[in-house]
Amino acid sequence: MRVRISRLASIDGPSPLRFSTLPNLCIYEHWGPFYRSVVHRTRTRAMSSSGPSEDAAAVLAWSIAVPAKPLPAIDQIKRICIIDFDNTLYRSPVPSNIWESSSVGILKDKDRLLGGGWWQTPSILDATIDRRTRGLDAISEVDRERRYPDRWNKSIVDIARRAEQNLHTLNVLLTGRNRKLFSETMLRLLENIGFSFDLVVLKQNHPQLGNEFATTMEFKQCFISTLLGYYCQTERISIYEDRPGHSRQFRDFGDEFNKAFARNPLVRPRVRFDVIQVQPAHRDLDPLEEIKQVKFMLQRHNKMAQTMDYSMRPPPARLFKRVCHTSYMLHPETTRTLLVKFRLKPRLNTREVDFFGRYIPIRMGKCEPSEIEGLGGMGAQVQFETVSFGSYKDYIWAVRVRPIGSGVNVLTIDATPTIILAKRIDAPESFLQRIENWEDIHPGDPKYLRFFATVGEQLRLQISAPKITFQSSGGCATLSVSVSGKAIE
Repeated sequence: MRVRISRLASIDGPSPLRFSTLPNLCIYEHWGPFYRSVVHRTRTRAMSSSGPSEDAAAVLAWSIAVPAKPLPAIDQIKRICIIDFDNTLYRSPVPSNIWESSSVGILKDKDRLLGGGWWQTPSILDATIDRRTRGLDAISEVDRERRYPDRWNKSIVDIARRAEQNLHTLNVLLTGRNRKLFSETMLRLLENIGFSFDLVVLKQNHPQLGNEFATTMEFKQCFISTLLGYYCQTERISIYEDRPGHSRQFRDFGDEFNKAFARNPLVRPRVRFDVIQVQPAHRDLDPLEEIKQVKFMLQRHNKMAQTMDYSMRPPPARLFKRVCHTSYMLHPETTRTLLVKFRLKPRLNTREVDFFGRYIPIRMGKCEPSEIEGLGGMGAQVQFETVSFGSYKDYIWAVRVRPIGSGVNVLTIDATPTIILAKRIDAPESFLQRIENWEDIHPGDPKYLRFFATVGEQLRLQISAPKITFQSSGGCATLSVSVSGKAIE
């Protein structure tokens, strides 16, 4: 079944959705007007098994896709299944570790670069689409899913498939992606894998009032309120979400929704809100493709800057590469083995912890040529073995190692060569010095490992994009970014 653009869901056209409430109808301070509006619509529909056609059109106006069949009747739907897109249903790309942390912040900031940031650039999501499926209509469901083994979250895909086949469940994809920017790409993704959601809803301005939603959560709650106002016989709503903060807000929203109707349960039954916290899952772009996309973002920024008045024009955004540190670099398979041996990933929240285990630091930045020569030169290999493991509270986890062989000359930042395996995102690496209790590791121990490491340099890419702040006089001031390294053309 194919997902198609709806005539009612014109991206730029007017919407028939009607509300007798304020712009902030989904904010709890304005719950009264919202309650009266939904109660009025619910009372009206309680007398009929199907709502007015204009109300169905109002619900469809939120969606960019036409269902394969008319919107299900009100008395047919007992459950609504709402699935988030990014890192829930789909392993979307995020800025990878080829960037310095400050540059990741620039990329994720929607206002730092003219034209938008990472999540406002459709070509990044478009780059994840397998071009082999374009134009292939006669392709089996199994073949479709085999083409996307690493992008789609299989457990959530299975949930969406089951909801799609249940006649009493409304299946909804709800995402904060911008409707004008991402409609085409989103429909192509869903069509290529053969999904047929009842509603595909992307963030837009308020369909009736036209004002912009302040946050993604305000937009989502407003849509869910509209949906529950129409499907007034719904008994249960399941929301699949990867962000813990959003999950908490959805639970609070469900409590407030039911409180609004608690005084008159005959108007509509209590709705069971099931908010399912999904382990976030992403997949990076190929590094060359990622650099290509970021170059496009910087070029777009610079072209738009050229159209601005000279007094308000920001300096050009530029891309640099520099040596982050010189280290004994571990092979990726060695890193995987270490993380498995110390069983950190199953025990830690991957949203709050960064995993490392990739190098033994020699020096931050570049080493002097004489130092590199004393280590045997770039590419020299040294064999190490694990000798002890330690951690500081729930902030940082590390393993100490030592070189194997007599007379082996090694140079490291730490007095004892140490590999940071993982640390909390908000914890500094200096917490390594706070580890006091080290557990010895001996040959034959499950945590014992011998491995080779190679002398090398870790390059990081850095973006220079001075921030613009406008002054009352009409001019602008820029916050310069000091960058040392080689510019990339």
